[in-house]
Amino acid sequence: MKKFLVLVLAMAMALSLVACGGNGGNASAGDGTSLTIAIDADYQTLHPANWTTNVEHRIDSQIYDTLVRYNFQDESKLDGIIAESWEISDDACCYTFHLRDGITFHNGTPLTAKDVAFSLDLYAASEAQSGDVAGYDHCEVVDDHTINIYTSSPFAPFLNNLTLVHIGSKDYYESAGEEAFAQQPIGCGPYQFVSHNEGDKVVLKAYEDYYMGAAAIKDVTFKIISDMSSMSIGLQSGGIDFAEIEAPVRSTLESADGVTVTTAEQTTFAFVAMNTEKEPYNNPKFRQAVNYAMDRQALIATVMDGAAEENSNLLSKSRFGYSDTQKQYTYDVEKAKSLLAECGYANGYDMGTLVVADQYKLLAQAVQEQLKAVGLTCQLEVLEFNAYLNKLRQGDFTVTCLQMALEGDTQNVAMAIGKDYIGMANNARWYNDQVEQWFQDAVAAVDATERAAIYDKIFSLVQDEAVYAVLYNPIMLYAHNDKLVIHDLPLEGNYFVYYFHW
Repeated sequence: MKKFLVLVLAMAMALSLVACGGNGGNASAGDGTSLTIAIDADYQTLHPANWTTNVEHRIDSQIYDTLVRYNFQDESKLDGIIAESWEISDDACCYTFHLRDGITFHNGTPLTAKDVAFSLDLYAASEAQSGDVAGYDHCEVVDDHTINIYTSSPFAPFLNNLTLVHIGSKDYYESAGEEAFAQQPIGCGPYQFVSHNEGDKVVLKAYEDYYMGAAAIKDVTFKIISDMSSMSIGLQSGGIDFAEIEAPVRSTLESADGVTVTTAEQTTFAFVAMNTEKEPYNNPKFRQAVNYAMDRQALIATVMDGAAEENSNLLSKSRFGYSDTQKQYTYDVEKAKSLLAECGYANGYDMGTLVVADQYKLLAQAVQEQLKAVGLTCQLEVLEFNAYLNKLRQGDFTVTCLQMALEGDTQNVAMAIGKDYIGMANNARWYNDQVEQWFQDAVAAVDATERAAIYDKIFSLVQDEAVYAVLYNPIMLYAHNDKLVIHDLPLEGNYFVYYFHW
Protein backbone atom coordinates (compact mmCIF):
# COMPACT_ATOMS: atom_id res chain seq x y z
CA MET A 1 0.00 0.00 0.00
CA LYS A 2 1.34 3.44 -0.90
CA LYS A 3 1.50 6.11 1.74
CA PHE A 4 -0.25 9.32 0.84
CA LEU A 5 0.35 12.70 2.42
CA VAL A 6 -2.79 14.84 2.55
CA LEU A 7 -1.71 18.19 1.17
CA VAL A 8 -3.37 21.50 0.54
CA LEU A 9 -3.62 21.38 -3.22
CA ALA A 10 -3.71 24.19 -5.68
CA MET A 11 -6.99 26.08 -6.10
CA ALA A 12 -7.47 24.68 -9.58
CA MET A 13 -7.43 21.13 -8.23
CA ALA A 14 -9.90 22.03 -5.47
CA LEU A 15 -12.25 23.64 -7.97
CA SER A 16 -12.14 20.63 -10.29
CA LEU A 17 -13.08 18.33 -7.44
CA VAL A 18 -15.99 20.50 -6.40
CA ALA A 19 -17.21 20.55 -9.96
CA CYS A 20 -17.50 16.77 -10.14
CA GLY A 21 -20.39 17.03 -7.61
CA GLY A 22 -22.36 19.31 -9.89
CA ASN A 23 -22.71 22.72 -8.22
CA GLY A 24 -20.07 22.81 -5.50
CA GLY A 25 -20.01 21.84 -1.84
CA ASN A 26 -22.63 19.21 -0.98
CA ALA A 27 -24.28 19.61 -4.36
CA SER A 28 -25.59 16.07 -4.40
CA ALA A 29 -27.10 16.38 -0.96
CA GLY A 30 -28.75 19.60 -2.01
CA ASP A 31 -31.05 18.07 -4.61
CA GLY A 32 -31.48 14.73 -2.86
CA THR A 33 -31.49 12.79 -6.13
CA SER A 34 -27.82 12.65 -7.22
CA LEU A 35 -24.78 10.84 -5.90
CA THR A 36 -21.09 10.98 -6.81
CA ILE A 37 -18.96 7.99 -5.89
CA ALA A 38 -15.18 8.07 -6.23
CA ILE A 39 -13.47 4.97 -7.64
CA ASP A 40 -9.71 4.56 -7.92
CA ALA A 41 -9.56 3.01 -11.40
CA ASP A 42 -11.50 2.61 -14.62
CA TYR A 43 -13.09 -0.65 -15.65
CA GLN A 44 -12.12 -2.92 -18.53
CA THR A 45 -15.43 -4.75 -18.75
CA LEU A 46 -18.91 -4.77 -17.25
CA HIS A 47 -19.56 -8.28 -18.49
CA PRO A 48 -21.33 -9.80 -15.48
CA ALA A 49 -19.36 -13.07 -15.59
CA ASN A 50 -15.94 -11.69 -16.54
CA TRP A 51 -15.20 -9.05 -13.90
CA THR A 52 -11.78 -9.22 -12.25
CA THR A 53 -11.59 -6.05 -10.12
CA ASN A 54 -13.59 -4.62 -7.23
CA VAL A 55 -14.44 -1.56 -9.34
CA GLU A 56 -16.07 -3.74 -11.99
CA HIS A 57 -17.94 -5.75 -9.38
CA ARG A 58 -19.19 -2.62 -7.58
CA ILE A 59 -20.61 -1.10 -10.79
CA ASP A 60 -22.08 -4.42 -11.96
CA SER A 61 -23.85 -4.77 -8.60
CA GLN A 62 -25.90 -1.65 -9.32
CA ILE A 63 -26.83 -2.74 -12.86
CA TYR A 64 -27.56 -6.42 -12.25
CA ASP A 65 -29.43 -8.39 -9.63
CA THR A 66 -28.87 -11.92 -8.32
CA LEU A 67 -31.26 -14.72 -7.44
CA VAL A 68 -30.43 -14.37 -3.73
CA ARG A 69 -28.40 -12.04 -1.52
CA TYR A 70 -26.97 -12.19 1.98
CA ASN A 71 -29.13 -10.48 4.59
CA PHE A 72 -27.42 -7.23 5.58
CA GLN A 73 -28.04 -7.73 9.30
CA ASP A 74 -27.45 -11.49 9.48
CA GLU A 75 -25.15 -13.00 6.86
CA SER A 76 -26.07 -16.51 7.91
CA LYS A 77 -29.40 -15.85 6.13
CA LEU A 78 -30.25 -15.32 2.48
CA ASP A 79 -32.90 -13.02 1.06
CA GLY A 80 -34.68 -13.66 -2.21
CA ILE A 81 -34.02 -10.98 -4.83
CA ILE A 82 -34.95 -12.19 -8.31
CA ALA A 83 -36.07 -15.42 -6.66
CA GLU A 84 -39.30 -15.13 -4.69
CA SER A 85 -38.77 -18.54 -3.09
CA TRP A 86 -36.85 -21.78 -3.55
CA GLU A 87 -36.75 -25.42 -2.49
CA ILE A 88 -33.92 -27.94 -2.28
CA SER A 89 -34.54 -31.59 -3.12
CA ASP A 90 -34.09 -34.34 -0.55
CA ASP A 91 -30.90 -35.49 -2.28
CA ALA A 92 -29.60 -31.86 -2.19
CA CYS A 93 -28.85 -31.96 -5.93
CA CYS A 94 -31.78 -29.93 -7.30
CA TYR A 95 -32.60 -26.32 -6.48
CA THR A 96 -36.01 -25.15 -7.66
CA PHE A 97 -36.33 -21.37 -7.90
CA HIS A 98 -39.60 -19.49 -8.31
CA LEU A 99 -38.95 -16.09 -9.89
CA ARG A 100 -40.76 -12.89 -9.06
CA ASP A 101 -43.35 -11.74 -11.54
CA GLY A 102 -42.98 -8.45 -13.37
CA ILE A 103 -39.18 -8.20 -13.58
CA THR A 104 -37.94 -6.51 -16.74
CA PHE A 105 -34.53 -5.69 -18.15
CA HIS A 106 -33.61 -2.08 -18.83
CA ASN A 107 -34.71 -2.41 -22.47
CA GLY A 108 -38.19 -3.39 -21.30
CA THR A 109 -38.03 -7.11 -22.11
CA PRO A 110 -39.24 -9.46 -19.37
CA LEU A 111 -36.80 -11.54 -17.34
CA THR A 112 -37.64 -15.24 -17.51
CA ALA A 113 -36.13 -18.53 -16.39
CA LYS A 114 -34.28 -18.82 -19.71
CA ASP A 115 -32.22 -15.77 -18.73
CA VAL A 116 -31.24 -17.47 -15.47
CA ALA A 117 -30.22 -20.61 -17.38
CA PHE A 118 -28.24 -18.51 -19.86
CA SER A 119 -26.42 -16.66 -17.05
CA LEU A 120 -25.47 -19.84 -15.21
CA ASP A 121 -24.01 -21.29 -18.41
CA LEU A 122 -22.18 -18.00 -19.01
CA TYR A 123 -20.53 -18.18 -15.59
CA ALA A 124 -19.70 -21.86 -16.01
CA ALA A 125 -17.80 -21.04 -19.22
CA SER A 126 -15.98 -18.03 -17.73
CA GLU A 127 -12.26 -18.22 -16.94
CA ALA A 128 -12.67 -15.39 -14.41
CA GLN A 129 -15.77 -16.40 -12.43
CA SER A 130 -16.53 -20.08 -13.05
CA GLY A 131 -15.84 -20.71 -9.36
CA ASP A 132 -19.07 -18.85 -8.54
CA VAL A 133 -21.03 -21.79 -9.98
CA ALA A 134 -18.78 -24.59 -8.76
CA GLY A 135 -20.81 -27.78 -8.54
CA TYR A 136 -23.24 -26.66 -11.25
CA ASP A 137 -24.18 -29.38 -13.74
CA HIS A 138 -27.18 -28.24 -15.77
CA CYS A 139 -30.58 -26.61 -15.43
CA GLU A 140 -34.12 -27.20 -16.62
CA VAL A 141 -36.50 -24.37 -17.50
CA VAL A 142 -39.90 -25.49 -16.21
CA ASP A 143 -41.77 -22.36 -17.26
CA ASP A 144 -41.12 -18.60 -17.48
CA HIS A 145 -40.97 -18.24 -13.69
CA THR A 146 -39.65 -21.63 -12.57
CA ILE A 147 -36.25 -23.21 -13.04
CA ASN A 148 -34.60 -26.37 -11.70
CA ILE A 149 -30.85 -26.03 -11.20
CA TYR A 150 -28.92 -29.27 -10.75
CA THR A 151 -25.57 -29.96 -9.17
CA SER A 152 -23.61 -33.06 -10.10
CA SER A 153 -23.59 -34.12 -6.43
CA PRO A 154 -24.52 -32.48 -3.11
CA PHE A 155 -22.62 -29.19 -2.99
CA ALA A 156 -23.28 -27.31 0.25
CA PRO A 157 -21.85 -23.88 -0.80
CA PHE A 158 -23.88 -23.73 -4.00
CA LEU A 159 -26.74 -21.57 -2.74
CA ASN A 160 -24.35 -19.11 -1.05
CA ASN A 161 -22.26 -18.82 -4.20
CA LEU A 162 -25.33 -17.77 -6.18
CA THR A 163 -25.14 -14.44 -4.32
CA LEU A 164 -22.32 -13.62 -6.75
CA VAL A 165 -24.09 -14.59 -9.99
CA HIS A 166 -25.54 -11.58 -11.85
CA ILE A 167 -28.43 -12.41 -14.17
CA GLY A 168 -28.12 -11.03 -17.70
CA SER A 169 -30.38 -10.97 -20.76
CA LYS A 170 -30.06 -13.89 -23.18
CA ASP A 171 -31.82 -12.01 -25.96
CA TYR A 172 -29.62 -8.93 -25.59
CA TYR A 173 -26.45 -11.01 -25.64
CA GLU A 174 -27.54 -12.82 -28.80
CA SER A 175 -28.79 -9.73 -30.62
CA ALA A 176 -26.16 -7.15 -29.62
CA GLY A 177 -23.10 -9.39 -29.34
CA GLU A 178 -20.63 -9.96 -26.55
CA GLU A 179 -18.77 -6.63 -26.90
CA ALA A 180 -21.93 -4.56 -26.48
CA PHE A 181 -23.04 -6.89 -23.68
CA ALA A 182 -19.78 -6.09 -21.86
CA GLN A 183 -19.48 -2.37 -22.65
CA GLN A 184 -23.12 -1.16 -22.81
CA PRO A 185 -24.68 -3.50 -20.27
CA ILE A 186 -28.40 -4.04 -19.87
CA GLY A 187 -29.36 -5.60 -16.56
CA CYS A 188 -32.47 -5.91 -14.41
CA GLY A 189 -31.08 -4.08 -11.36
CA PRO A 190 -32.10 -0.70 -9.92
CA TYR A 191 -29.72 1.32 -12.12
CA GLN A 192 -29.18 1.36 -15.85
CA PHE A 193 -26.03 2.22 -17.74
CA VAL A 194 -25.93 5.67 -19.36
CA SER A 195 -22.38 6.49 -20.42
CA HIS A 196 -18.68 5.92 -19.91
CA ASN A 197 -16.03 8.58 -20.42
CA GLU A 198 -12.82 6.57 -20.34
CA GLY A 199 -10.48 7.63 -17.53
CA ASP A 200 -13.06 10.10 -16.22
CA LYS A 201 -16.45 8.77 -15.14
CA VAL A 202 -19.25 6.25 -15.47
CA VAL A 203 -22.84 7.48 -15.33
CA LEU A 204 -25.90 5.44 -14.28
CA LYS A 205 -29.52 6.44 -13.79
CA ALA A 206 -32.37 4.89 -11.85
CA TYR A 207 -34.47 2.38 -13.74
CA GLU A 208 -37.96 3.71 -13.16
CA ASP A 209 -39.65 0.36 -13.84
CA TYR A 210 -37.51 -1.52 -11.30
CA TYR A 211 -39.61 -4.32 -9.81
CA MET A 212 -38.93 -3.29 -6.21
CA GLY A 213 -39.76 0.35 -6.91
CA ALA A 214 -37.60 3.08 -8.41
CA ALA A 215 -34.54 4.18 -6.41
CA ALA A 216 -34.69 7.44 -4.44
CA ILE A 217 -31.30 8.49 -5.81
CA LYS A 218 -31.87 9.03 -9.52
CA ASP A 219 -28.42 9.84 -10.90
CA VAL A 220 -25.20 8.07 -9.92
CA THR A 221 -21.76 9.13 -11.17
CA PHE A 222 -18.70 6.99 -10.56
CA LYS A 223 -15.85 9.51 -10.72
CA ILE A 224 -12.40 8.05 -11.41
CA ILE A 225 -9.84 9.56 -9.00
CA SER A 226 -6.72 7.45 -8.57
CA ASP A 227 -4.97 9.79 -6.13
CA MET A 228 -6.09 9.30 -2.53
CA SER A 229 -5.18 12.87 -1.53
CA SER A 230 -7.47 14.22 -4.23
CA MET A 231 -10.22 11.84 -3.19
CA SER A 232 -9.90 13.08 0.40
CA ILE A 233 -10.17 16.72 -0.71
CA GLY A 234 -13.24 15.87 -2.77
CA LEU A 235 -14.95 14.26 0.21
CA GLN A 236 -14.23 17.31 2.37
CA SER A 237 -15.39 19.80 -0.26
CA GLY A 238 -18.62 17.94 -0.98
CA GLY A 239 -17.69 17.14 -4.57
CA ILE A 240 -17.51 13.44 -3.65
CA ASP A 241 -20.31 11.86 -1.63
CA PHE A 242 -19.03 8.30 -1.08
CA ALA A 243 -15.70 6.53 -1.57
CA GLU A 244 -13.61 3.60 -0.52
CA ILE A 245 -10.55 5.11 1.13
CA GLU A 246 -7.13 3.99 2.33
CA ALA A 247 -5.77 4.14 5.86
CA PRO A 248 -3.40 7.14 5.45
CA VAL A 249 -6.33 9.55 4.98
CA ARG A 250 -8.58 7.99 7.62
CA SER A 251 -7.69 10.30 10.51
CA THR A 252 -7.99 13.40 8.34
CA LEU A 253 -11.48 12.44 7.20
CA GLU A 254 -12.60 11.33 10.67
CA SER A 255 -11.85 14.82 11.94
CA ALA A 256 -13.35 16.62 8.91
CA ASP A 257 -16.71 18.39 9.19
CA GLY A 258 -19.51 16.79 7.24
CA VAL A 259 -17.74 13.46 6.65
CA THR A 260 -18.37 10.06 8.26
CA VAL A 261 -15.95 7.13 8.08
CA THR A 262 -17.31 3.59 8.33
CA THR A 263 -15.74 0.14 8.12
CA ALA A 264 -16.54 -3.27 6.66
CA GLU A 265 -14.95 -6.64 7.40
CA GLN A 266 -13.05 -8.48 4.69
CA THR A 267 -11.96 -12.05 4.21
CA THR A 268 -8.92 -10.69 2.34
CA PHE A 269 -5.64 -11.74 3.92
CA ALA A 270 -2.06 -10.52 3.68
CA PHE A 271 0.57 -13.24 3.86
CA VAL A 272 4.08 -14.48 3.25
CA ALA A 273 4.19 -17.50 0.93
CA MET A 274 7.18 -19.82 0.66
CA ASN A 275 7.56 -22.17 -2.29
CA THR A 276 7.09 -25.53 -0.58
CA GLU A 277 8.38 -27.34 -3.68
CA LYS A 278 11.86 -26.15 -2.69
CA GLU A 279 14.07 -26.70 0.35
CA PRO A 280 14.03 -25.65 3.15
CA TYR A 281 10.52 -24.33 2.62
CA ASN A 282 9.16 -27.88 2.42
CA ASN A 283 9.99 -28.24 6.13
CA PRO A 284 7.04 -27.26 8.39
CA LYS A 285 9.43 -26.24 11.18
CA PHE A 286 11.11 -23.71 8.89
CA ARG A 287 7.71 -22.28 7.93
CA GLN A 288 6.72 -22.16 11.60
CA ALA A 289 9.89 -20.18 12.31
CA VAL A 290 8.89 -17.61 9.69
CA ASN A 291 5.46 -17.36 11.31
CA TYR A 292 6.96 -16.70 14.75
CA ALA A 293 9.30 -14.08 13.22
CA MET A 294 6.39 -11.91 12.11
CA ASP A 295 5.46 -9.00 14.37
CA ARG A 296 1.95 -8.62 13.03
CA GLN A 297 1.02 -5.66 15.21
CA ALA A 298 4.03 -3.73 13.92
CA LEU A 299 3.10 -4.58 10.33
CA ILE A 300 -0.46 -3.38 10.88
CA ALA A 301 0.85 -0.12 12.35
CA THR A 302 3.49 0.62 9.71
CA VAL A 303 1.97 -0.85 6.55
CA MET A 304 -1.75 -0.46 7.19
CA ASP A 305 -1.83 2.52 9.54
CA GLY A 306 -3.90 0.41 11.92
CA ALA A 307 -6.62 -0.56 9.42
CA ALA A 308 -6.36 -4.33 9.79
CA GLU A 309 -7.09 -7.13 12.25
CA GLU A 310 -4.25 -9.32 13.45
CA ASN A 311 -4.75 -12.91 12.33
CA SER A 312 -2.36 -15.73 11.36
CA ASN A 313 -5.13 -18.05 10.13
CA LEU A 314 -6.12 -18.50 6.49
CA LEU A 315 -9.68 -18.15 7.76
CA SER A 316 -10.73 -14.69 8.86
CA LYS A 317 -12.51 -14.72 12.20
CA SER A 318 -15.82 -13.99 10.47
CA ARG A 319 -15.53 -17.04 8.15
CA PHE A 320 -17.74 -20.05 8.69
CA GLY A 321 -15.53 -22.82 10.08
CA TYR A 322 -13.12 -20.59 11.99
CA SER A 323 -12.38 -21.76 15.52
CA ASP A 324 -10.33 -20.32 18.37
CA THR A 325 -8.84 -23.79 18.78
CA GLN A 326 -7.08 -23.45 15.39
CA LYS A 327 -3.48 -22.40 15.99
CA GLN A 328 -2.58 -18.71 16.02
CA TYR A 329 1.09 -17.73 15.64
CA THR A 330 2.38 -14.97 17.90
CA TYR A 331 5.53 -12.87 17.64
CA ASP A 332 8.33 -14.84 19.32
CA VAL A 333 11.90 -14.19 18.13
CA GLU A 334 13.45 -16.80 20.42
CA LYS A 335 10.97 -19.47 19.29
CA ALA A 336 11.76 -18.62 15.66
CA LYS A 337 15.50 -18.91 16.26
CA SER A 338 15.07 -22.21 18.13
CA LEU A 339 13.08 -23.73 15.25
CA LEU A 340 15.65 -22.52 12.73
CA ALA A 341 18.37 -24.19 14.82
CA GLU A 342 16.38 -27.45 14.71
CA CYS A 343 16.36 -27.10 10.92
CA GLY A 344 20.16 -26.70 10.89
CA TYR A 345 20.25 -22.93 10.52
CA ALA A 346 21.41 -21.77 13.95
CA ASN A 347 23.67 -19.23 12.21
CA GLY A 348 20.93 -17.97 9.92
CA TYR A 349 19.99 -18.63 6.31
CA ASP A 350 20.00 -16.66 3.06
CA MET A 351 16.51 -17.01 1.55
CA GLY A 352 17.66 -15.48 -1.73
CA THR A 353 15.12 -13.21 -3.37
CA LEU A 354 11.81 -12.04 -1.97
CA VAL A 355 9.86 -11.31 -5.14
CA VAL A 356 6.97 -8.87 -4.88
CA ALA A 357 4.65 -6.76 -7.03
CA ASP A 358 5.15 -3.02 -6.86
CA GLN A 359 1.97 -2.36 -4.83
CA TYR A 360 3.24 -4.62 -2.04
CA LYS A 361 6.73 -3.13 -1.82
CA LEU A 362 6.10 -1.47 1.56
CA LEU A 363 4.86 -4.74 3.05
CA ALA A 364 7.84 -6.61 1.59
CA GLN A 365 10.32 -4.13 3.07
CA ALA A 366 8.77 -4.52 6.53
CA VAL A 367 8.77 -8.33 6.22
CA GLN A 368 12.40 -8.26 5.07
CA GLU A 369 13.43 -6.40 8.23
CA GLN A 370 11.53 -8.76 10.52
CA LEU A 371 13.08 -11.83 8.87
CA LYS A 372 16.53 -10.28 9.31
CA ALA A 373 15.94 -10.03 13.08
CA VAL A 374 15.86 -13.85 13.34
CA GLY A 375 18.80 -14.44 10.97
CA LEU A 376 16.89 -14.85 7.69
CA THR A 377 18.19 -12.56 4.96
CA CYS A 378 16.74 -11.87 1.52
CA GLN A 379 16.97 -9.38 -1.30
CA LEU A 380 13.90 -7.66 -2.73
CA GLU A 381 12.91 -8.00 -6.37
CA VAL A 382 10.09 -5.58 -7.20
CA LEU A 383 8.22 -6.32 -10.43
CA GLU A 384 5.39 -4.94 -12.52
CA PHE A 385 2.24 -6.84 -11.57
CA ASN A 386 1.86 -9.02 -14.67
CA ALA A 387 5.55 -9.98 -14.65
CA TYR A 388 5.17 -10.83 -10.97
CA LEU A 389 2.13 -13.04 -11.64
CA ASN A 390 4.07 -14.93 -14.30
CA LYS A 391 6.76 -15.79 -11.76
CA LEU A 392 4.16 -17.05 -9.31
CA ARG A 393 2.40 -19.13 -11.96
CA GLN A 394 5.64 -20.77 -13.05
CA GLY A 395 6.88 -21.37 -9.50
CA ASP A 396 9.94 -19.26 -10.28
CA PHE A 397 10.38 -17.90 -6.76
CA THR A 398 11.36 -18.91 -3.24
CA VAL A 399 9.43 -16.43 -1.10
CA THR A 400 6.85 -13.69 -1.74
CA CYS A 401 4.24 -11.62 0.06
CA LEU A 402 0.96 -10.15 -1.09
CA GLN A 403 -2.75 -9.77 -0.34
CA MET A 404 -5.45 -12.06 -1.71
CA ALA A 405 -9.23 -12.13 -1.53
CA LEU A 406 -11.11 -15.43 -1.73
CA GLU A 407 -14.66 -14.16 -1.36
CA GLY A 408 -17.81 -16.15 -0.89
CA ASP A 409 -18.16 -19.46 0.88
CA THR A 410 -15.40 -20.97 3.03
CA GLN A 411 -15.01 -23.66 0.39
CA ASN A 412 -13.35 -21.05 -1.84
CA VAL A 413 -10.36 -21.00 0.52
CA ALA A 414 -9.55 -24.43 -0.95
CA MET A 415 -8.02 -22.49 -3.84
CA ALA A 416 -5.16 -21.36 -1.56
CA ILE A 417 -4.19 -24.95 -0.68
CA GLY A 418 -5.67 -27.10 -3.45
CA LYS A 419 -3.62 -29.21 -5.86
CA ASP A 420 -5.61 -27.97 -8.87
CA TYR A 421 -4.81 -24.34 -8.02
CA ILE A 422 -1.02 -24.56 -7.93
CA GLY A 423 0.18 -21.75 -10.18
CA MET A 424 -3.00 -19.80 -9.54
CA ALA A 425 -4.30 -18.99 -6.03
CA ASN A 426 -2.17 -21.69 -4.35
CA ASN A 427 0.93 -19.53 -3.95
CA ALA A 428 2.57 -21.90 -1.44
CA ARG A 429 2.35 -24.75 -3.99
CA TRP A 430 1.42 -27.04 -1.09
CA TYR A 431 -1.23 -29.71 -1.04
CA ASN A 432 -2.24 -32.68 1.07
CA ASP A 433 -4.29 -35.64 -0.16
CA GLN A 434 -6.18 -35.87 3.13
CA VAL A 435 -7.08 -32.18 2.97
CA GLU A 436 -8.26 -32.63 -0.63
CA GLN A 437 -10.59 -35.39 0.54
CA TRP A 438 -11.85 -33.36 3.49
CA PHE A 439 -12.78 -30.52 1.16
CA GLN A 440 -14.78 -33.00 -0.92
CA ASP A 441 -16.48 -34.21 2.27
CA ALA A 442 -17.29 -30.61 3.21
CA VAL A 443 -19.16 -29.80 0.01
CA ALA A 444 -21.22 -32.94 0.44
CA ALA A 445 -22.08 -32.13 4.07
CA VAL A 446 -25.48 -30.44 4.01
CA ASP A 447 -25.63 -30.29 7.82
CA ALA A 448 -23.90 -27.08 8.97
CA THR A 449 -22.50 -28.60 12.18
CA GLU A 450 -20.95 -31.49 10.29
CA ARG A 451 -19.50 -29.12 7.72
CA ALA A 452 -18.01 -26.82 10.37
CA ALA A 453 -16.33 -29.82 12.02
CA ILE A 454 -14.69 -30.79 8.71
CA TYR A 455 -13.38 -27.26 8.19
CA ASP A 456 -12.01 -27.34 11.72
CA LYS A 457 -9.97 -30.45 10.84
CA ILE A 458 -8.73 -28.84 7.63
CA PHE A 459 -7.59 -25.55 9.04
CA SER A 460 -6.20 -27.03 12.25
CA LEU A 461 -3.89 -29.14 10.07
CA VAL A 462 -3.06 -26.25 7.73
CA GLN A 463 -2.16 -24.04 10.69
CA ASP A 464 -0.03 -26.74 12.32
CA GLU A 465 1.77 -27.15 8.99
CA ALA A 466 2.24 -23.36 8.76
CA VAL A 467 1.47 -23.50 5.06
CA TYR A 468 1.45 -19.69 4.91
CA ALA A 469 2.57 -16.98 7.27
CA VAL A 470 -0.72 -15.11 7.33
CA LEU A 471 -0.25 -11.60 8.73
CA TYR A 472 -3.57 -9.79 9.00
CA ASN A 473 -7.01 -9.19 7.54
CA PRO A 474 -7.31 -5.66 6.10
CA ILE A 475 -10.35 -3.63 7.15
CA MET A 476 -12.25 -1.96 4.34
CA LEU A 477 -12.74 1.76 4.90
CA TYR A 478 -15.46 3.98 3.43
CA ALA A 479 -16.03 7.70 3.83
CA HIS A 480 -19.23 9.52 2.95
CA ASN A 481 -21.13 12.78 3.29
CA ASP A 482 -22.71 12.61 6.73
CA LYS A 483 -26.09 13.61 5.25
CA LEU A 484 -26.05 10.41 3.20
CA VAL A 485 -27.77 7.45 4.85
CA ILE A 486 -26.18 4.13 3.80
CA HIS A 487 -27.24 0.55 4.47
CA ASP A 488 -25.25 -1.83 6.63
CA LEU A 489 -22.21 -2.81 4.59
CA PRO A 490 -21.97 -6.57 4.22
CA LEU A 491 -18.81 -8.66 4.38
CA GLU A 492 -16.31 -7.56 1.69
CA GLY A 493 -17.99 -4.15 1.71
CA ASN A 494 -20.00 -4.56 -1.49
CA TYR A 495 -22.57 -1.78 -1.49
CA PHE A 496 -25.94 -1.28 -3.15
CA VAL A 497 -26.81 2.34 -3.93
CA TYR A 498 -30.48 1.41 -4.10
CA TYR A 499 -30.55 1.38 -0.30
CA PHE A 500 -28.82 4.78 0.04
CA HIS A 501 -30.79 7.95 0.48
CA TRP A 502 -30.31 11.57 1.51
